[in-house]
Amino acid sequence: MSKLLPYETIIKACEGDPESVAAVLSHYAGYIRSFSKVNGQVNAEVEDYVKQQLIAALFKFRYDR
Repeated sequence: MSKLLPYETIIKACEGDPESVAAVLSHYAGYIRSFSKVNGQVNAEVEDYVKQQLIAALFKFRYDR
């Protein structure tokens, strides 16, 4: 199984499809939790901030078909 998200999922997430956005967040959940650690503990505020930044980046993403 590929470790990449399907192209269609990314496109739908950029268009605002809630299920696709959730799939992207789920795909990167491990990375988000890892980078949200402060002094070895997951900081919920940092985790939320990283998720918000990822969602914002999705909506700014431009692609050519």
